[in-house]
Amino acid sequence: MRNKTSNYPFHLFKISLIVLVVSMPWSRAFTSIATGLLFIAALAEVFINKPKITFANSFIWISGIVLLCLFDGLRVSSVNEWFSCFNIKLPLFLLSFSVFPFRNKYSEDNFKQFSLIFCISVTAATLASSINYGINYKEINALVLQSKPIPILGGMHHITFSVFCAFTVIVSAYYALKNKLNWLWILTGINFIGLHVLAARTGLVGLYFACFVLGVVYILNHKPKIQYLIGRLALICIVPVIAFYSIRSFHNRIINSMEDVKVIWNQKDANYQSMGMRVMAAKTAFDLIKKHPVIGVGCSNIKQAMSVQYEENNTNLFIENRILPHNQFIMEAAIHGIIGLLLLSLFFFLPLFNNFTQLPKLFIALWSLVLFGCMFECLFDRQHGVILVSLFWFIFLGINPSKNKTT
Repeated sequence: MRNKTSNYPFHLFKISLIVLVVSMPWSRAFTSIATGLLFIAALAEVFINKPKITFANSFIWISGIVLLCLFDGLRVSSVNEWFSCFNIKLPLFLLSFSVFPFRNKYSEDNFKQFSLIFCISVTAATLASSINYGINYKEINALVLQSKPIPILGGMHHITFSVFCAFTVIVSAYYALKNKLNWLWILTGINFIGLHVLAARTGLVGLYFACFVLGVVYILNHKPKIQYLIGRLALICIVPVIAFYSIRSFHNRIINSMEDVKVIWNQKDANYQSMGMRVMAAKTAFDLIKKHPVIGVGCSNIKQAMSVQYEENNTNLFIENRILPHNQFIMEAAIHGIIGLLLLSLFFFLPLFNNFTQLPKLFIALWSLVLFGCMFECLFDRQHGVILVSLFWFIFLGINPSKNKTT
């Protein structure tokens, strides 16, 4: 009876993980339920089987950010706003913690299966959204020229979904090469093309950035011949050019981005200009950080504080264009000051000093994508961004825990 009972937590963990990776692109409710069940499974494993747990340093830093959000409850301007912010951040602790008690029970093959289920689910959303784009071709192309997003079926935010899509390209290509699973190239192709069709800049450029980082790691580890490097570099350069002339939405997004850059460069009216509004938000946030450098203004007070700062700066932005910072580091500094910025920086940059080039390739890819994404979007302030980081970050580190236990 004891042996049978001792397996229940791991069974619950596996079932909940399947529900989570299937529902991530489609249902916030099931994603939240699965996150809670994973945490319950982890607690049951701890109390029933008492496994030896070694927490990664990254878990400590990310849990510190959640703790700061909890303490923000002591300085709330709106309890509902604070609860909403804390509820979004909480999986950074709950889901990350859930991975560690089962490290001795799962294998890379286990998580390969979960990762591929995730890839299939994201691919379905990519395919459905791309078909929707094809059906509403003219209307959506006009929206792209106005800095508007292409709708994502399933309801995920378009920027976060682009990061998911880019991540799926890398994961499916990785297992296609490693395990000679040729059918995975279909998923890779659908998401790679879909990423250019849906044309969200963060995930799109993030994919190329991740490929660049993986390329640098490969060069450092294997020192390939120059002919090999030139061929791969030429391919990376040619693909965006082909996409520019063959995919209308991608073409329009590039044109729109160039217009945005001109607005910033010539210091023109930034209203309804995506990049221009982001630059104004960053400048406003920096002024706010100067006033509250140590502990910030708190997660529930950031909207009100930014609104007041916009007014003090005599901004010419319309009220609907006065957005929050779209950079996770700036956002964290504004919310939690130097303390929060330090914790976030430790989370991202300490792995660079822990034999980074020898870490699992999928972790390096995820690190690159998330780091790049956080430069242009607050991924830790969206449910899907939090889930992606807190789950796969520690899963991929756990593929080889003997080497990565202190990362």
